[in-house]
Amino acid sequence: MERALVVTDSSIWTAETEYAAAVAAAEASTGVGVVVAAPAGSEILERLAGDAGSGSARAGEIVGTELPGALPGRSPADFLANVRALSELARRSRFDVAHSSHSTSHLMTALAVGRRAPLVHLRGSARPPRRGRANRFLYRRMTHAVIVPSARVRDWVVEGLEVSPDRVHQIFMPIGEEHFAPRPSGGSVRGALGIAAGIPIVVNVARLARVKGHEVLLTAWARVLAGGRQAALLLVGEPWEGELERLAALAGELGIEGSVVFAGRREDVPLILDEAALCVSSSVGSEENARAVGEYMAAGRAVVATRVGVVPELVDDGSSGSLVPPGDPEALAAGIETLLDDPATAGRMGDAGRRFAAERLTPGAFVAALERVIASVPARPGRQAGAGPRTGEPRERRKDGAR
Repeated sequence: MERALVVTDSSIWTAETEYAAAVAAAEASTGVGVVVAAPAGSEILERLAGDAGSGSARAGEIVGTELPGALPGRSPADFLANVRALSELARRSRFDVAHSSHSTSHLMTALAVGRRAPLVHLRGSARPPRRGRANRFLYRRMTHAVIVPSARVRDWVVEGLEVSPDRVHQIFMPIGEEHFAPRPSGGSVRGALGIAAGIPIVVNVARLARVKGHEVLLTAWARVLAGGRQAALLLVGEPWEGELERLAALAGELGIEGSVVFAGRREDVPLILDEAALCVSSSVGSEENARAVGEYMAAGRAVVATRVGVVPELVDDGSSGSLVPPGDPEALAAGIETLLDDPATAGRMGDAGRRFAAERLTPGAFVAALERVIASVPARPGRQAGAGPRTGEPRERRKDGAR
């Protein structure tokens, strides 16, 4: 049985953590035993592995192990404690590959694992890596491969840190299988959301945080309605502190509160997307994963989105959607108006997006790409080199995180 280690020093659920979780799930789906190491109480442990265990995983299983240091990026004592714990874990478990997520975890894992297993770093931050000599050494001499979700991050690593391009691999964030599965008809969520039949719905799925550009979207929505259109704007996402009140007040000031629904966090996003006339991403930054945009496309919905992060690589402007500059309510409103007024074009764009998602954004596509990366790195000492990709069909995921 092969074993993989995934290390993160983040306690909260971020885009980078989400990408690391996708890698852990992909590894487990091929029969690899996966250990996720993270601080106590981390969301990734709760979502993937449940209660932290001994750090020993069976084939196809994801288990968690708690790192002793909660703040390794700030506390040298926590950093050293985590390196010692990871070193002992690597010595005991003999991993075939180690994945690190976040910068601090990258260095911790490199120091702890050393030559025991090849290191594949998951670089997903929306900020460029430091270009110092130490970081270049870490990437170029201590890391066997780097996986990134977007071309922008790839360029930062290749050009900024002078890492060989053949060691930097881009893999799009996968979209959950539930977004590709057929759904029964007649399950409309309109009634529960208070939206009348026949009213076109424009959907935005994003946490209510300033980087997601909801203020720009509401300003654009006021322009859309000023033309006399009847439509509803549905905002799906968990609010950050104070954002719901701020955005609700803005909607009132703009006179559009009657056409905006703040739905909060929802577990039935695929059903909601089925009701959408089109979908919008209004982010003003980040979006290196852009999972929501991928979900829109998997649902066969046309997308109006800002040109940030990986979005221009997902949405083919004029084919599967419309791309606009970030922070420009006039351009965003124009994109929404065009597709609301032309459902046939919106439908063709949605079909094109669905084809792209089915080819590039499925869990199977992610697993295949990850397998190619793993096959390209040197085998750990004592393991046969050149064994090639590990193959296997993804199995149904159990509650404990295994498949």
